[in-house]
Amino acid sequence: MFIDYLAVMLVNLGAGLALLAHYLYVKPEKQYRKSWAAGFFAVGLLGIVTAVPMVLTWPLPGGFNVAYGEPALYFSVLYLAAAMTLTFEWEPLIPAIFGFFGAIYAVVIGIRIEDLHLGADPLAALLGFVLTGVGGMLVLPTIQWRNNRTLAVITAIILGLAAIVWLYTGYDAGWGHILDFAKYLPPTMTK
Repeated sequence: MFIDYLAVMLVNLGAGLALLAHYLYVKPEKQYRKSWAAGFFAVGLLGIVTAVPMVLTWPLPGGFNVAYGEPALYFSVLYLAAAMTLTFEWEPLIPAIFGFFGAIYAVVIGIRIEDLHLGADPLAALLGFVLTGVGGMLVLPTIQWRNNRTLAVITAIILGLAAIVWLYTGYDAGWGHILDFAKYLPPTMTK
């Protein structure tokens, strides 16, 4: 039996997108931005802890390690960079530029998952990846033109929708994985 921790990765992705959507919507003043760093750091850390082993050891069958592990690694590094940026009060445009290219990657991955009909619900994956990608691409102009409230709200809504897709998918996967592993015994417990 393979080890499948994709559910927690998806919940982390959803939580991170919800956090980013809220950050853009609230648009905290400079003196309050540091307090957001802990949330971004938590998302980045959990992502690194799960994505690096997935990329290096391939615990999932087929192309799922590439489709989920590699974007999760990119996303996690991005969130750690955002946490550092907020902590040290650096220019947030720099991680937004880095994130723009990861957002394009998300769209490409989503289209490919649907194209190959990978997973239990490739259409949901396509929707999640495309919403994440489009929202992620909009973060760059939203940060660049900080005073454009309409753009910030639209970006926050798209990221919020992506978060809902990933949270639903992650919680549903967790629910199913408990059943899948209900009778599993690790090798150390078998005789």
